[in-house]
Amino acid sequence: MSATWADGQSRPHMSAKDMDQKRQENVAYEYLCHLEEARMWISRCLDEELPPATELEPFLTNGVVLAKLAHFFAPEVVKKTKIYDPDLEKFHASGLHFKHTDNINFWMKAMTKEGLPTIFFPTTTDIYDRKNIPKTIYCLHALSLYLHRLGKAPPMQDLVGEAEFTQEEISAMQAELDKYGIQ
Repeated sequence: MSATWADGQSRPHMSAKDMDQKRQENVAYEYLCHLEEARMWISRCLDEELPPATELEPFLTNGVVLAKLAHFFAPEVVKKTKIYDPDLEKFHASGLHFKHTDNINFWMKAMTKEGLPTIFFPTTTDIYDRKNIPKTIYCLHALSLYLHRLGKAPPMQDLVGEAEFTQEEISAMQAELDKYGIQ
């Protein structure tokens, strides 16, 4: 069954279930784009390669990249020597250590010092325990805009509609977002 649209084109009708599935895929696609935007922005700030967007969430849990980012925009608050496990040796050898939370706290302290409103901040457990990584990505976007306006960081690119992901990557992210209750 199809319908004729205002532009004269005939398109098949979509069921409500199909439309909802498509909407959820769009949410997952846009979130993947936001992950890629954050990944590219952090890479530019740190002049360091990061894992692909599809692997970024677990990579943030140890806070090392966040602490390095904090050192980038607030070196007087976060000294390089204070960053726990900067080469990730301990993380790769034995996984997360409670001391990694210090890195996350350094990042939050630096954001506080810069004046980013705390409404954007995730909690330490949002990151360390992966309870709400999307809030962390949201915070990184807010931080990038804030720091850019202060002249302390490059702008973050908008990749929605430009970035490409496989259907498998979109489906995997959709399943991950379902865990957070994001639909």
